[in-house]
Amino acid sequence: MYRYSVALVAFVVLCGFAANKYLAPMPYDADTPVSSILIALGDEKPEHYIGTLDMEKVGVGKDIVMTGGEWVNGQVTNRVSEYFKCVDCHNVLPESRFANDNDPESRLAYSMEYNRPYLPGSTFYGITNRTSWFNGDHEKKYGKELIEPARHDLVNAIQLCSKECSVGRMLTKEELQAVLHYLTTLELKLKDLDLSDSELASISAPGQTEEQKAQNIRLLKSKYIRGYPATFVEAIDPKLRKKGEEGNLENGEWIYKKSCLHCHGPGKVTKKTVFGNGEGQKDFDWLVKYFKKSNGGSVYWITRHGTSSSNKTPEYMPIYSKEKLSDSQIEDLAAYILAESMK
Repeated sequence: MYRYSVALVAFVVLCGFAANKYLAPMPYDADTPVSSILIALGDEKPEHYIGTLDMEKVGVGKDIVMTGGEWVNGQVTNRVSEYFKCVDCHNVLPESRFANDNDPESRLAYSMEYNRPYLPGSTFYGITNRTSWFNGDHEKKYGKELIEPARHDLVNAIQLCSKECSVGRMLTKEELQAVLHYLTTLELKLKDLDLSDSELASISAPGQTEEQKAQNIRLLKSKYIRGYPATFVEAIDPKLRKKGEEGNLENGEWIYKKSCLHCHGPGKVTKKTVFGNGEGQKDFDWLVKYFKKSNGGSVYWITRHGTSSSNKTPEYMPIYSKEKLSDSQIEDLAAYILAESMK
């Protein structure tokens, strides 16, 4: 009996040690910034890293991103561009459940679930965690001379976007700092990474060796996209287009309302091509007429080729890469347009 009692006590003690090990408070919670974990593990700080936020600068930076300039006395001043603001092409909230998911179908589902615009540019959420910008085929649009300095430098990427993408001007030093402070508030949190319990335990373990820290740094970085790809593809061959005969109407309606109308709706960015039934506006019948054509009037062509800015039409159409709009989603859009034209 004594022997069994000793064994029972030993078992309880061991369980207590185990419980203490696994129930001990985590050093990180769901909202811990990923950058702070990486730095704690010994990763090098990026050049654009902001250690201490200045909330006044955050406010100014948010104004620039959301309204296109500094908001003073109820109006926008010092506009970066007369034509665009950042959120015309970019979200500032997550576009997927986890930060390593860039599939257009899951992005669309997430957009529909959380009522987010479905836009051609990558989200600003987590932009400070990335190590490259303007990847893939952006060079085809802007040229190597402009892209190379911006590919691995966030400051240069912001300036390129401000000057070229928005058809505006470069930011002042003060404006740039303000934008960086605001973008830092959008950095990835631990909850944005698809980590298993064992992976969480690994990055949180005390007393890690240098090798273990390096391994955990690689683990964390494998859980989010460090440079969004941009693959420019040709429009669907006119002979292969469904022309609205096939497609998911619900998806198509969402793309039309949360993507097309985001810029082409009345009072939005585009002044020359406005969708609607009002005077001078392009209705569903107009869109259907261009299904077979390979020019700017066709949703098949324009989404893949966009337009270039000019003095006559600076409110240009950006290119949707295959990562931002799949061919099947273009068919969904066409199906919705055809269905609406027949009402």
